[in-house]
Amino acid sequence: MLTSRKILIVEDCGELLDLQGEALTLLGWETILAESGREALDILELERETPSVILLNMPTPVRKGIKLAASLKAHPVYKKIPILAASGHSRGLTRERCLALGCDDFISRPIEVPELEMHLTKILSVERLKTIRATDPMNLESHRRERRSRGAGRRRVA
Repeated sequence: MLTSRKILIVEDCGELLDLQGEALTLLGWETILAESGREALDILELERETPSVILLNMPTPVRKGIKLAASLKAHPVYKKIPILAASGHSRGLTRERCLALGCDDFISRPIEVPELEMHLTKILSVERLKTIRATDPMNLESHRRERRSRGAGRRRVA
């Protein structure tokens, strides 16, 4: 279950990276900052950091951010880390491509802090539910399947 509030922020503009890091720190997040996809991978692989979520600001050109997202979602360990993709190109293929690559959510830039907090809360809530469903033998979904297989809950109408 995801209980930590550790976030890896990937942003190619140092000033924006610092601002986002400061804003999220004030909101109670432990921030890990990376100015490139390579630096983000080094943090994950070499420093063995495991964030609760990755905020991936799609750098210019957008292809680099999409390539990093695809690499993370193809990796056996990192694919489980939810990705919030951010881009100023909210129309067109960018949003759809991000979601198709497995990014868990998308936020348009410029990023407003309350909206960012809402997206992060949503991602963590969804991930928490996935974890509960996967590990709790009495979760609602498995309970319903079990009842259906036994025929429980059916009423006969005469």
